[in-house]
Amino acid sequence: MKTRIVASLIIVCAALAFVSSQVAFAIIKARNTPILQLFQGDGRHFVLRQPLVYEIKKTGAIVIVPEGFVTDFASVPWVARSIIAVLGRHSVPAIVHDYLYWEQKCTRLQADLIMFDAMEEYKSTWFEKHAVWRALRLRGEGPWSINTTDRKKGLLRVIPPEYADIPANTIWSQYRQELFDHGVRETQQTAVDSKAPSYCKL
Repeated sequence: MKTRIVASLIIVCAALAFVSSQVAFAIIKARNTPILQLFQGDGRHFVLRQPLVYEIKKTGAIVIVPEGFVTDFASVPWVARSIIAVLGRHSVPAIVHDYLYWEQKCTRLQADLIMFDAMEEYKSTWFEKHAVWRALRLRGEGPWSINTTDRKKGLLRVIPPEYADIPANTIWSQYRQELFDHGVRETQQTAVDSKAPSYCKL
């Protein structure tokens, strides 16, 4: 009788351990899958509904795009967006690149290199990778400069949790301006915070 009970307990424990490992795996996997909410008013801006955790396979470094980050994939020039589907299998590389262009702790070249590396991980073709790379190097200065100006103004790109309940049919530019008018500002980088993170170097 005792042997049966012990055996049953071992089976139950093993089953629980298996389920726990599968749940943990699912959570980790989900954290790397962007959950986006569309700004219905303009149809081209999206807000992250949970943090996007991306591991750079070449170095093992982690880039965390925070919940509330608003992306329109504009750091990838429109020429490149006509080649790759930023709302398909390239969503993660495009969102990470958008964030790096906004955060600007890495140099523009480093951000572009991370995008190139991510495209390789996401099984882009040789043509896709090199066409996007060329577009980024030729056309990426514009989005980078706009982000620099917006950051200096204190404009938001990461919506605080208390303002995350976005009304229906909202246009991002108008919502952003409303928050700015109410005194909501993007947190500026401190001197310590401005150091380049380890993930910048490939």
